[in-house]
Amino acid sequence: MVSAVLTREQGVSWGRLGRLLAGNPGSVRRPVAFLALAVVASTIASPSFLTLANLKALLTSSSFLMVLACGEAYVVLMGMIDLGVESMLSCAGMLAAWLVVFHGFAGWEGFLCALAFGMVVGGGVGLVVTRLRVPSFVVTLGTYWGLLGIALLFNAGNYIAPSEGSHVTFTFGGIANTTFGVSNLVFIMLGVVVVAQLALSYTPVGLWVKAVGSNEQAGKAVGLRTRDLKVMAFVISGSLAALGGVMMSAWQASIYPTSGSGMSLQAIAGVILGGIPFTGGRGTVVGAAIGALVIGVINDIIVLVGLSSNYEYIFVATVLVLAGLQARGSEFVK
Repeated sequence: MVSAVLTREQGVSWGRLGRLLAGNPGSVRRPVAFLALAVVASTIASPSFLTLANLKALLTSSSFLMVLACGEAYVVLMGMIDLGVESMLSCAGMLAAWLVVFHGFAGWEGFLCALAFGMVVGGGVGLVVTRLRVPSFVVTLGTYWGLLGIALLFNAGNYIAPSEGSHVTFTFGGIANTTFGVSNLVFIMLGVVVVAQLALSYTPVGLWVKAVGSNEQAGKAVGLRTRDLKVMAFVISGSLAALGGVMMSAWQASIYPTSGSGMSLQAIAGVILGGIPFTGGRGTVVGAAIGALVIGVINDIIVLVGLSSNYEYIFVATVLVLAGLQARGSEFVK
């Protein structure tokens, strides 16, 4: 009898803890909790983690993934997926570098061309998904391979970088410079997160996106142009992936055809860690960005403690499983 009571009380306690961490569906409480745990664990593992220099380096190196996660968030919020963002990042970065180095374009011109390329490809993906009714998984898997092939063609599979002694630089309008000692890439990332979240929270478009993700048929019934909204989501994802590619090119002062390797799954992982379910309909862009930052913290601490980068996949997988268990909240203890 006593044992049964204790078991029931323990179940209630675990249930309350699960609800406390989970918060409301799609809230930022869960990603913030994971980020706090990651920071505490990293500080214990390496005291140099909380140094100003390391934190600035962490935000800079994570900025590309956080930008990708913002675009991916819009797609997943509508119950779809974009597997091609990493290839778009590499391809757009190669395009901008190719135009600047081999064709004499100004940095800002290469930047704009890359963004336009991302928007056009994203729009094309959206049209195939909505008009031809091909699942987004299939279409974006094709985009993943197709854009990777194009990236390889730009310079016969080689990287692109300014030649030694050349007047050509990869600042792309100064985006890789610093302001007040902080990389402009961080400010760009923060701008993307803020604008994307404001659009989601305070404009009709954000309400429509969540409505379609929650119940597409109901959205159609009240007159929402669901096809156009889905195309818009892929345009946002494509353009932000292209922006990430130019940012990475500026940061590295070079770009490789495979520079974005693994970032599609990392962006999706960031979205899931950020509290957006695969079924869509609820969640925040801020949560997705924080989820991506958690992955950045994992990568950073692996470097600081001197582990092989191969451990990254194991740690990210563990965190994802924990996020999945925790998301069930009190149901897990039933």
